[in-house]
Amino acid sequence: MRERAPLRSAPLAARRFCLDCQGASPGAVRSCADGDCPLWRWRLPHLPPAGGNARAAGAALSRAVLRAIRRQCLACAGSRWDVRACAAREDCALWSYRFGVRPRTYREVRRRFFAPRELDLPLAPASARPGGA
Repeated sequence: MRERAPLRSAPLAARRFCLDCQGASPGAVRSCADGDCPLWRWRLPHLPPAGGNARAAGAALSRAVLRAIRRQCLACAGSRWDVRACAAREDCALWSYRFGVRPRTYREVRRRFFAPRELDLPLAPASARPGGA
């Protein structure tokens, strides 16, 4: 199987996952009756919100899709640790979003978490220092 390029958005990843689940049949995705699936609500493409607050509505939509993807990954793998160790990188459209955040956000958080830090040691009182008064 050839390796796919990562999808640029979580809603597209959810749509691709649904297409893979239904045998690449858009008609089967539209008529899917599995309302218990966390991605069922996101199986069809959504139009961008119109109006003055479109950016905030789009951000809320993106967060909701990411939470649904996380629930799907937890249901598929069984536990948080199994989601972390998931080996379906080339086979699953949701793999990049399995932590419930965008891949770029995850990389930035990991970089900050594992970055070297300066030690911030408290200074000892002058009487406790060697050679101090």
